[in-house]
Amino acid sequence: MMIKRVIQFDLKKEYLTLTSALYPEGITFINKLILIIVKKEYCNTNPWTDIMRYADKKSIVFMTAAEKFLFKEYEDMKLFISAGIGESGENAGCTINIAVFVDQGLNINGLVDLIRTIEEAKCGALRDLSLPFTGTASDAVAAGSLVGKEYFAGPSTNLGKKVAKRVREKLKELLM
Repeated sequence: MMIKRVIQFDLKKEYLTLTSALYPEGITFINKLILIIVKKEYCNTNPWTDIMRYADKKSIVFMTAAEKFLFKEYEDMKLFISAGIGESGENAGCTINIAVFVDQGLNINGLVDLIRTIEEAKCGALRDLSLPFTGTASDAVAAGSLVGKEYFAGPSTNLGKKVAKRVREKLKELLM
């Protein structure tokens, strides 16, 4: 069996989510996060066959061989990170998956802005650790929020500052 472990996290709310994860595709409503940890040798050209054994319509699934992860609930958001640095693909590193779910109403533009904030924080953390890359070939990201009208979630907003600080700090903790 190439799957080592499957962990599910209940988000306790439904979030409109924009993601690059393998499942679901694009933008949808999510209330559960699933982490599938696979063996380093995992090589399936159709990983959806494994993913769909655990996924349902309201879940987001991250798959990785990285064994370090965290799921932290704050008063105003939930943060998930799985991260590992090592050899994979063409020496790109292992995988860094990050998901942030905020209890604030964003529109789709706001979710895109939140993705930018998450990715900038990831790059900052990698730079802080003097790593020579800004990500890996298999990274995935997700940003979720309550449905709303807010357009902005960049690092100059209060929300963006909180997200950037938390992502940067927690990613560095996992990779040290």
